[in-house]
Amino acid sequence: MKTRDSQSSDVIIIGGGATGAGIARDCALRGLRVILVERHDIATGATGRNHGLLHSGARYAVTDAESARECISENQIRMKRIARHCVEPTNGLFITLPEDDLSFQATFIRACEEAGISAEAIDPQQARIIEPAVNPALIGAVKVPDGTVDPFRLTAANMLDAKEHGAVILTAHEVTGLIREGAAVCGVRVRNHLTGEIQALHAPVVVNAAGIWGQHIAEYADLRIRMFPAKGSLLIMDHRT
Repeated sequence: MKTRDSQSSDVIIIGGGATGAGIARDCALRGLRVILVERHDIATGATGRNHGLLHSGARYAVTDAESARECISENQIRMKRIARHCVEPTNGLFITLPEDDLSFQATFIRACEEAGISAEAIDPQQARIIEPAVNPALIGAVKVPDGTVDPFRLTAANMLDAKEHGAVILTAHEVTGLIREGAAVCGVRVRNHLTGEIQALHAPVVVNAAGIWGQHIAEYADLRIRMFPAKGSLLIMDHRT
């Protein structure tokens, strides 16, 4: 078994998706020595398999006001300022069908406004003009400031900026265990899939940003985190309306 000399840093980030890349950039900009490890390539997990919707937070406004406020804050302040080249403001529609309660529309709009999200009731005919593929039977519609985000470009841009500020990005490096001193985690052991080499990486802070696979990383620290994948359905069209 081939081994390489160990490396030290201020923080090790496990996972090369949107979360890991964003953390790497933030830490690197603060002057920290950063190592990010990803077992495959960047954005090959959930980041590269999502709908690309930039939530306004409207869908959470009634049931989870805190998440709604967080969404619109990230949407308006951070994403559109920091990564404008990765997002497109398209707006979104929440529609009411005949079997739905139209009076709920007022509750929805009020909850959006309380969370700082603009929500405008529009005529069903206007909704049909905005989105010709909408269910023609709709009896109400509310326009909200949703958008789209390119997760690949966003992740790559964060990775590049992190690297320009000194971060070390190790793709094709799988975590095979955590290095511990008593109860404290102080590093990781990784295997290079391309060379087969084993290397120890040391840092006082280890961030688990491995997504659904994070529960397996946590087990190396004798932690049990219950995570379950959720399946959704997406409708993909070959044109833009």
